[in-house]
Amino acid sequence: MKKILLTLTILSSLFSFSQSKGIAYYGYIEALDMGSSKGLDYNAFILFTKEQSYYVTAKDSLESPDKINEKKSFISEDGSQTSSYGGMKVSNQGDQVVYNIKKNTMWSNILHGKQLYVKEITPKINWKITNESKKIGNLVCKKATTNFRGRDYIAWFTPQITVPFGPWKLNGLPGLIVEAYDNDKFVYWYFKSLEYPTKRKESIKYINRPKDTPLMSYEEFKLYQKKDLVKLEDKAKIVQKQNPNVVFGEFKTSNMFIEFE
Repeated sequence: MKKILLTLTILSSLFSFSQSKGIAYYGYIEALDMGSSKGLDYNAFILFTKEQSYYVTAKDSLESPDKINEKKSFISEDGSQTSSYGGMKVSNQGDQVVYNIKKNTMWSNILHGKQLYVKEITPKINWKITNESKKIGNLVCKKATTNFRGRDYIAWFTPQITVPFGPWKLNGLPGLIVEAYDNDKFVYWYFKSLEYPTKRKESIKYINRPKDTPLMSYEEFKLYQKKDLVKLEDKAKIVQKQNPNVVFGEFKTSNMFIEFE
């Protein structure tokens, strides 16, 4: 009888652990044309279980109206460049990523003039875990580095939360990614708080895509990026022809999208 009770206790404990859900809150700074974290600061969060995760940022309901409409300018370290923002790039859906481990699939969407939807096999990221560690909040974190889709990243993950998730598409480490950024901080996620386990009733859902909107593969998304860059260059040529004194800098895919190859 004691053995049966002990077995039931262990099974109950394992079931409870497997069903546990957590949510991590981040700040996300996107400074694609400036670097050094000199960009608008968005709220972001990742909701996760052991099997899947849901990440979102640039969602209008996560920000106050004043912050959405706030105008900001940033000057580069040497004073040679200025970037001005006339408000946040937000949408009703926000920029989202859903990752399902069993299906080995990621679904994502971003607002780039219009909402773009992408489905892809979960990208395998080759991380190098270092011996460096630091404490972020109450979490002991280890440092890992990688090159992923055009940028060199540093991530700080915590083995205390044993899920392979992180903000955006960053994944594959033996612990939740708490902080991440590329070397020049064109993109930067910083930790705010963690609820684990969380009592939130919200479940992880797939991205709601309108029926008349295509679902691209990642290869189709890369092709879209190239075409969009050409369109921008063509528009610049027309403007320059009409206004000879106007000078444009070099247009780069890296200044338009987080990921580029």
